Amino acid sequence: MVVTLPDDILHLLCEELASQAQFDALFSCACSSRALAVPALTNLYRFHHLAPVRGGGEDEGAALATKQLMVQKWSILWRSIIASSVGVTLFPYCRYIKTLDFRDLENLLDDDSFKGRVLKQFFSDPLSRFHRTVDTPVGPSGRKYVRLHNVAVLDAIGEVLTQHAPMLETVSGRLVSHALVRWAPRLPHLQNVELYDGGPLEDELVHAAIAQHCPQFNSLSIYMWVAEERDHKFATFIGTIRPQSLAMVETIRDIGASAETFLALNAHSRSLKDLRLCVSTDALEHLALLKGCTALESLRIEDTSGTTNLEKTQHDVFLEMIDWLRNCENLQRLSFTRLQSSAAIVAPLLLEDRVKLRKIEIDNYLPKDNQLFHQALVNQRSTLRFLSLSGDTEGMTRDDVDILVDTLRQLAELRVLKLLLVQEILHDDHLVVILSGHKSLEELYITGLEIGDRVLECTGNLPNLKSVAFSGISQFTTNALLDFVACLGPGNQGMRVMVDMADPDTLLTEEELGLVRESLWKKVEGTLEYTPYRDPNVSEFEGDSD
Repeated sequence: MVVTLPDDILHLLCEELASQAQFDALFSCACSSRALAVPALTNLYRFHHLAPVRGGGEDEGAALATKQLMVQKWSILWRSIIASSVGVTLFPYCRYIKTLDFRDLENLLDDDSFKGRVLKQFFSDPLSRFHRTVDTPVGPSGRKYVRLHNVAVLDAIGEVLTQHAPMLETVSGRLVSHALVRWAPRLPHLQNVELYDGGPLEDELVHAAIAQHCPQFNSLSIYMWVAEERDHKFATFIGTIRPQSLAMVETIRDIGASAETFLALNAHSRSLKDLRLCVSTDALEHLALLKGCTALESLRIEDTSGTTNLEKTQHDVFLEMIDWLRNCENLQRLSFTRLQSSAAIVAPLLLEDRVKLRKIEIDNYLPKDNQLFHQALVNQRSTLRFLSLSGDTEGMTRDDVDILVDTLRQLAELRVLKLLLVQEILHDDHLVVILSGHKSLEELYITGLEIGDRVLECTGNLPNLKSVAFSGISQFTTNALLDFVACLGPGNQGMRVMVDMADPDTLLTEEELGLVRESLWKKVEGTLEYTPYRDPNVSEFEGDSD
């Protein structure tokens, strides 16, 4: 008697494979039996946006033949989705997808390997209807050549796909306003819009279409936006969204968001959990207008110029930001990029017992002026899992270094530690002290002065480490590297080792590197990247005048 599993169990099994990105296993399941085909294909396409073939594999170092093969697979993925929308495939793949990423499709159309036979096959019947071209003049002669009209191609494909993909939750790419107006009534499950250009948000018809037809819309990401009165236009759009519904807002570049936008976001003070803003110098003084947004769990602020010190020039704003963040009791992830005085803003927050941070990223700060910040980090040691510090160490005293080392030593629950300190001030003794108690570390990036074998030995004893980068000048010997490999265990599977600045005076030979790489691969299927600080065959003074 043959025992068969219920369909819901098969779907759960395939969903778990998809969550682990086991695309090969899902494909094998789809080919194995009719009973498994539907659950396997459903999850294969539901998670297609995570497939390793997207972006052509994104391995710039791959051989040309490998790259071309990957682009061919990439094109087949998109062709199968699009072909299913016109009803010529065995299964309706497009009905399974939740994410429609036109950025990836446009990257495919622009890829150097997407030409000739691959392009011809892609746009062969039944996809010939989507083949749109435009004549482009070349040079002073005015001679023209024919190229793909990407905007028209994407619009035509999107027009059909959105009619046959009822489960779509995310749409992203270089979208135009009239397309969003047409597509919105077909997307009742739409939650997330990721725009390359914020221009469509200037259209009131877009406002009305999303407000009327997309009741679950809660997330917006904008890469760029060039227009007059962008702050007002952005605030106007936010004002059309149902209050207390936006959960995530992201501006990847400076799109002019300022006082009006910040005030408008307060209408989503209880729903807004994730806020990522790239702001100009003029907008910095208005950041405290976000003080109503206290439900935040993740906050990232990037200052485009990095030239304004709020503590010294806008002290009232500095204090208001501290008060705002202190009231964000659910805050878990905090990132400041090029924001001067960021460490001073964060320090009082770290001392709040109500706040339990899991991730902190601070750059462009002066460690010598932030002893309180370093000491306060210890108060978050039970919850902190990710710490990245980047700053200029000029002027640090021995006491400053000792305080930093003692703090890092105590953050024993960290999974990720990145120390990008310039100039390097950490010696081997410091690094050994820091790392000795960090048994939970999975990713490590460190700088230091002449990093030696002792640090390598200490690193090899971290049982869960998956990736380590030595960015300071390193002087590792072959025996130490082999001993490092010998210490690795099951928790280090897939280990990636990066030696970014190997000392030219102690460089390993190609034979020695080959031995270490072979040993690393055999032990944990790991890889080694080894880069000299400078080419040993080129004089340090080459190019200098007499």
